[in-house]
Amino acid sequence: MVHETPPSEPLALLTEGVAALGLELSPNVLEQLQIYLEELKLWNAKTNLTGLKTDRDIVIKHFLDSLAVLPFLDGVASLVDLGSGGGFPGLVLKLARPKVALTLVEARDRKAAFLEYLVARFKLAGALVVQTHLTPSLAHKWEPKVAAVVSRAAFILPRLLELAAPLLAPGGVVLALKGVHLAFGELEAAGSAAQLLGLGPLEKHRYALPISGEPRLLVMARKL
Repeated sequence: MVHETPPSEPLALLTEGVAALGLELSPNVLEQLQIYLEELKLWNAKTNLTGLKTDRDIVIKHFLDSLAVLPFLDGVASLVDLGSGGGFPGLVLKLARPKVALTLVEARDRKAAFLEYLVARFKLAGALVVQTHLTPSLAHKWEPKVAAVVSRAAFILPRLLELAAPLLAPGGVVLALKGVHLAFGELEAAGSAAQLLGLGPLEKHRYALPISGEPRLLVMARKL
């Protein structure tokens, strides 16, 4: 007797979610994401990488939310993920687009150790983990400049722009993955900061997570 894959199984959820996003990922990448999920749960038992506990929540709210950024990174050759935590979205994006040069910036030692482990586990060329508490002065010394900076809910928007703008090459883009409920005045303060930092107007893109339909907001700005 052939048993159908239960819809809650991670691979089935990933496959469904990736299709809903209009993306194509190879079987190898889907397998890597499954391994990532298992490693995340193992490490999470020892160190607080995520508050999410179920496979379903982790797949939808971490993996698929990260992959939703891919269409905005077409042609991007270099990427910095600020406050990467458990690797979202940067490491997921690297698995999906292996040729992208990725730097994961994480201040906390246990989370940085997890990222180092996964980079080695997947034998990722062109992926670097930098354990540091990034400041604007350190950001100004950053080399080489990159095509994109991404961050997911790690900083309020004005602070993120302050850290990201010095990292970007001209024409580079900063992408902030946010929940839909921003702090009062956060967007306005970020708009003012963008002008002072040599960034263009803020662009807001609303989207929904596959499967669950939860709303999300992506805020973008490009370096002039």
